[in-house]
Amino acid sequence: MRAPSSALQGEVGLLLPFALVAFAANSLITRHVVDEELLDAGLLSAVRFLAGAAALLALVALRRERVVVGRANLVPALWLGVYALCISYGYRFIGAAAGTFVFYATVLLTLVAWDVTHREPLPPRRALGAAIALAGIAVLASGSIATVTVAGVVLLAATGAAWGLYTAAGRGGGDPRVATTGHFVALAAVLTLPAAVGAAAGLQVTGTGLAWAVVMGAGTTAFAYVAWYACQRALSGTTAGAVQLVIPVLTAAGAAVLLGEELTMRLGVCAVLVAAGTWLGRPATG
Repeated sequence: MRAPSSALQGEVGLLLPFALVAFAANSLITRHVVDEELLDAGLLSAVRFLAGAAALLALVALRRERVVVGRANLVPALWLGVYALCISYGYRFIGAAAGTFVFYATVLLTLVAWDVTHREPLPPRRALGAAIALAGIAVLASGSIATVTVAGVVLLAATGAAWGLYTAAGRGGGDPRVATTGHFVALAAVLTLPAAVGAAAGLQVTGTGLAWAVVMGAGTTAFAYVAWYACQRALSGTTAGAVQLVIPVLTAAGAAVLLGEELTMRLGVCAVLVAAGTWLGRPATG
């Protein structure tokens, strides 16, 4: 992998924080909507990605561009669909902290394996940083071992692998916005019928829940996914996997501020380890 240009590094310096904060916001919104029983979890994912596709298509129309959905979109859309389905129901079978560890551990392992199989360099410092950051997430999860079930581990591992493969697909080049729009449209075509059937079948639906799903889809999902794909041009797979370990820390801190959850010593230790690991594994500059 060639060293990214200074212009690309600057772009990533802006886009990466936006994507990570948006992903944490998605977790908080999902937790709020599901915990308050405002919308069925599966229906939330369906509406979220339908709204995301609509927002990106609206942007395409405003810019008078043309997006062709073809074979190149199908595999990433498949990974995105597996991710959306498994994460919708996975946390019903495992505690939030333990599930988060399984998810991000699998994401990281998937992207490390991608680097290895594609002969990307994996400097010892980067590998050590990823391990330290993952240890931080393990500390955060250590208090919820009793909530672990086989079904929860399988679903969250499938979620993490699918997200890792979707992330890796963004390393293939091309315009990130056009690629993401194609993926969302392909996924939306598959989700439209199940979403309609689910709503008609009496799944939990409220106007507030639908509004949150639309806001999340059109805002913190669609454009954050474009930003995330743009970042893949400058990040190795291992770095992309490790830097995401910031998200559980942001989510837990946000839950304490916005949802009244307790700040714990585990979160503090986790934050220190994740920060240290992220700094140690940061991409080389220049």
